[in-house]
Amino acid sequence: MTIGFLLWRRGFFKVSGAVIEAALARGHRVVLLWDPEERKPGEMVLPVDLACWPQARWVAHRRGQPLAPLLMEHGVEALVAPSLYMILVGSGHVRELPALRAARVRLCSLDYAFDTALSAPAGYRVVDVTFYTSDDQRALHWRLMADGFAGMSDVDRWSRSAACGSTMTDQLAYVDRAAVRARYGVSDGKPAIVLMSLKMAVDPWRELVWGNIARGIGSLRHASGRRALKRGLGTWLREAPRGNVYRQLVDATRAFADRAGAALLIKTRAKNEDPPFLRAVADRMIEDETMCPYTSIELMAVADLCIHFQSAAVLEAALAGVPSLSVRIPQQHLLEFTNQTVLTEVYGAQPGTLLNWNGLVWSADFASAIAALATGSLADFRVDPEARRRYVEKFLGFDDTCASLRVVERIEALVAGV
Repeated sequence: MTIGFLLWRRGFFKVSGAVIEAALARGHRVVLLWDPEERKPGEMVLPVDLACWPQARWVAHRRGQPLAPLLMEHGVEALVAPSLYMILVGSGHVRELPALRAARVRLCSLDYAFDTALSAPAGYRVVDVTFYTSDDQRALHWRLMADGFAGMSDVDRWSRSAACGSTMTDQLAYVDRAAVRARYGVSDGKPAIVLMSLKMAVDPWRELVWGNIARGIGSLRHASGRRALKRGLGTWLREAPRGNVYRQLVDATRAFADRAGAALLIKTRAKNEDPPFLRAVADRMIEDETMCPYTSIELMAVADLCIHFQSAAVLEAALAGVPSLSVRIPQQHLLEFTNQTVLTEVYGAQPGTLLNWNGLVWSADFASAIAALATGSLADFRVDPEARRRYVEKFLGFDDTCASLRVVERIEALVAGV
């Protein structure tokens, strides 16, 4: 069987990398379709990234150019990508569906860090198999999007979906912890605190209040920036009087690390547009340096605490058995993709939810997080093994790092018509 993977951006490697490994291990031919003209900062795929899989065939494909003829040329029988329906619609390739159907190319969508729970129900009419991380995530999706699914009684949702675990966190099994420590200068036995930097560019008010004011003003030259500011105006007016709480939290994290004798590793991406005060306090400022295993999962493998801003890192930390401090921030920019009900459900951080789980994920606003870091220690963030087990079962489905194998087996059955 020949499986094609859309790898238009480097971020796709996090979700697809272990599936590529599993497909190759089972003897399948693999075609990697990459976009050599990706313009998003830090997201352009490079040949060195593709070199993780020398056995695969690398095929350049520029988004917007015909996709179906390329898949047929290389004999692709199944096309795999994270959030596949969304990217086909966004890129205009959804118009090629008749050609893909005629060529009997099966479409398979992977879960990109819980994004499937927010995806449009219409995807079920297009995608042959929608993969979920857990049964709970699938049930949540069907409940949140009940109105959309109500008009699709002719679609057998069970046969067009599968809960297989997180293909993203599968890569934890590939990490050489000693090599990661050596690379970042963290001696054996020295604690490590990983801070996932905040995305500044998604809302102009974040730049205006917490970052580069000139850059925030500059973003208003674009219609998208003005729309974002209008959407977040109320948030800006609430946050501005509090001062730069982002900087206060970063400084508190540095002091916390010093008291713990820990290294402070700050994980960033080019698109985050970090304020300079982050680099000033970090022992190491780390961008996406490796693709398989990807950098974030490598850092989680050596971390003693992860601090993030309601990030998908919560899932990586949970699988690695690492406690996380999830700092609550306004996420109004996500309303461009979903509604307030869904936003509250996923990011509301109610006790017993994805971003607030006693004994594993500590949820706090900026003020509470700064206070906890100012007076606390690593001993205050102890993982309860039973709490972790229940969290993994609910949100990750499995902890055996074999999700990608299950995905490939399901694709095999799909192509075989089983």
